[in-house]
Amino acid sequence: MTSTPSTFPPPGPEIGAGGPSVLARRPVLQALMDLPMSVPALDPAADAITKVVKAVEPRWLADVLHGTWLGHPLHPVLAEITLGTWVGAGVLDALALAGLVPDELEDGVEAAAATLVGTGLTTALPTIAAGWTDWSDLRTEQKRLGLVHSAGNYAATALLVASLASRLRGRRRRGRVLSVAAVAVSSLGAALGGHLSYRWAAGMNHTEDVSSRVPEGWHRVAAWDDLALGRPTAGRLGEVPVVVLRTEDGVAVLASACSHLSGPLSDGDVVVEDGQTCLVCPWHGSTFRVADGAVVHGPATSPQPTFAVRVSADGDVLAKLEPLPQR
Repeated sequence: MTSTPSTFPPPGPEIGAGGPSVLARRPVLQALMDLPMSVPALDPAADAITKVVKAVEPRWLADVLHGTWLGHPLHPVLAEITLGTWVGAGVLDALALAGLVPDELEDGVEAAAATLVGTGLTTALPTIAAGWTDWSDLRTEQKRLGLVHSAGNYAATALLVASLASRLRGRRRRGRVLSVAAVAVSSLGAALGGHLSYRWAAGMNHTEDVSSRVPEGWHRVAAWDDLALGRPTAGRLGEVPVVVLRTEDGVAVLASACSHLSGPLSDGDVVVEDGQTCLVCPWHGSTFRVADGAVVHGPATSPQPTFAVRVSADGDVLAKLEPLPQR
């Protein structure tokens, strides 16, 4: 299986001869968050970690951690719980440090904060595992940013372990200071994670726009005589690339750009999973059932758009997007 080419647009190219750079024109915060993506020195560590993740993780576990079964990436769901408990603890600790907690509530606030810290540390383990699983299937530049994101979260985790240990030793003030510091660090890490998702589309559905780009009605996508049984064929429906596959049951047409990271399904392999014909993305191995586009194996979590198909009397394969309830 081949991997995605490393052609992710690097930040900061020049616009024209002598023109201003993109880096100079971007908002300062965005430019700062983009900086890790232009640091090739992070690549050796990224490559080594990727090899470890791929070597120790069976496919069924990868599907669980990707969130394939959920239809939604699992990592952000778990991260909400982890970060939420830590923020709750940090708020309580900040109030206590500021002297805003009445003496009669001091013990209760301390117990609540310690419980929240411990709960967050417990959920951090599966959150980390899901994060590494998603990260291992990203592009090179995305991985660089992901490494810095994870480093911030690991620093926050270490601070909270120290905070909990201090509380257990009766050193409340130290534990509270470490907790507040951890919230600040984890917030920065979370911001980078959001930047990775919303700015650089990691974990996003890359086929969301298909329905708005496909023309209405039936359109020719291939000729029946040009289709070999079990061999994916590239076609177009308006401006949308599609993959046409002739099977024993007829013809299936799906959007060609993989919902994970837009890999070309028309270059993928055809396999059979549980008696169902499936198409495998050549970039990261996402596997889709051709009958309805459902995800069989990740890293994809969003289904692949499929089209209604018919063959004309002239031998043209025609396709159209089905109404939303059918899709």
